[in-house]
Amino acid sequence: MEMNRARKMYDYHVWANQQVFQNLKQLPDTVFSDTIKSVFPSIKEVLVHLYATDITWLEIMKGSTVQDTFMKVEQRRKEVDGVSIHELESRFDELAKDYYDFLASQPDLERTIVTEHPKLGACEFILADLIHHVVNHGTYHCGNVSAMLHQQGERGAPTDYVFYCLK
Repeated sequence: MEMNRARKMYDYHVWANQQVFQNLKQLPDTVFSDTIKSVFPSIKEVLVHLYATDITWLEIMKGSTVQDTFMKVEQRRKEVDGVSIHELESRFDELAKDYYDFLASQPDLERTIVTEHPKLGACEFILADLIHHVVNHGTYHCGNVSAMLHQQGERGAPTDYVFYCLK
């Protein structure tokens, strides 16, 4: 049951990200990349942060070491430096496929994994809880994007979970 719930929550995460990208692609390019005084220096930086964090958690769930994870994240961050909104969206789509492959390969998302945290030491996590964390983190940053759009006189995309459930 929980595997289906974790998968459904991840489906919502992908849907919400798609809503954000679809909305942004209808706006002037400057809205995506212009520097503004906010939580992040630009909407693009919010999305790059979200992308990098999603990579981080997937690597941790796969069992990568913290050092290998950070190296991979840094490499992938460099790859998206200066890309267009369309290319960044494509990278999000590729990452979602990686997540779905991972989820499909897991017979038990209720199992516990142990990973090293650079400041906290050894940490235990239930895989389904990490999926929920990825989704919650994404929801938080969808709110950042919406607020930053409002600062620029634009409207955000409705990404509340209830809208996903009603689609």
